Amino acid sequence: MVSELQLSPSWLSCTHMNKHHHLLLRGASSLTVSLCKRSGPTHPPPARPLFPSSGAGGTTTAAAIVSNFFSRHHHSTLTSPHHHLPKTARMSTTTPSPVDLIEQSKRLAAFQSVTAHLVPFPSRTRIGIGSGSTVIYVVEAITALVPPTTLSTMTFYPTGAQSEQLIESAGLNLQYINKLPPGTLLDVCFDGADEVDPNLNLIKGGGACLWQEKIVATSSKKFVCVADFRKMSPALGTMWKKGIPIEVLPLAANRVLGELERMGSLGPKVRPGLPGKAGAVVTDNGMWIVDAPFRPLRVEGTSDKEKGEWQVDELADALIKIPGVAEIGLFYGKNGNQAGEGGAQKPVEAYFGMEDGSVKVLSA
Repeated sequence: MVSELQLSPSWLSCTHMNKHHHLLLRGASSLTVSLCKRSGPTHPPPARPLFPSSGAGGTTTAAAIVSNFFSRHHHSTLTSPHHHLPKTARMSTTTPSPVDLIEQSKRLAAFQSVTAHLVPFPSRTRIGIGSGSTVIYVVEAITALVPPTTLSTMTFYPTGAQSEQLIESAGLNLQYINKLPPGTLLDVCFDGADEVDPNLNLIKGGGACLWQEKIVATSSKKFVCVADFRKMSPALGTMWKKGIPIEVLPLAANRVLGELERMGSLGPKVRPGLPGKAGAVVTDNGMWIVDAPFRPLRVEGTSDKEKGEWQVDELADALIKIPGVAEIGLFYGKNGNQAGEGGAQKPVEAYFGMEDGSVKVLSA
């Protein structure tokens, strides 16, 4: 099997699975290698991190990740793309699609975030699990990297029906946030985002779980954001054009739409349930979602509210005060390092899987 990789392609990533390992390479000689795992532990020991530490604001190359990973699990050498492979290996010249690259970038970010914030800390027993496509890989990373004996001591708290199903399907201990004893905080929460600015302000709610996501995030000591490169933005509202998700009482929806237009929102709308259902999207809380586009939000500087140009904190404060609004998809204010005792909406770190196979980390 493979223990050392002496390649320098422009794009590498690896996926750890219980029954096999899939290595995807893209470079001057693009190829795909699938290697069957013959022996060895199901869960790698946590003492040797899967990903080298990148430091605040740094990146980790996928080449280093792959080399480290295979050196721990295999026992022979692959010296070049044309080296003779074992009979259990299959080679093809398939070039990964853009969708595949995005999914691999999500997986890399998820594995590195879990390696940094969960694997070295077996005393962390209460874990928040958010919603969205990236969190699928967070759960995969947890089950792959954390030993079963440690997993059995952990309890996982979902932000909605999707993450509840993920937790149950992975065989993890499920609990609900309303069962968390008063004065107790989750040790860490992993969740995605629709857009992230350089100050780690977020837009969330594309999956209509924003209220429960905010409850779980603010009930945690630390919130860790996991996303792909498409979610990085110079200002909220620049990349995510659908608008700020707002959870509203159905009977107040029309009034909320009028207030949003008065505040400068560019065509706010109740989110439709089509094509799956007629009428509006209904949240887990029985509410509707209004999507309110605004001009890109400023982090600092003078707001021109008459033109619909707002600072993040000012707009968030104005939105939550509209009668009929239950919660908003702006996560702003303090992070867990600043708040100390819970209540923080912003992440302490955000992990972005990049197109080149690296992981970029933004720290608070």
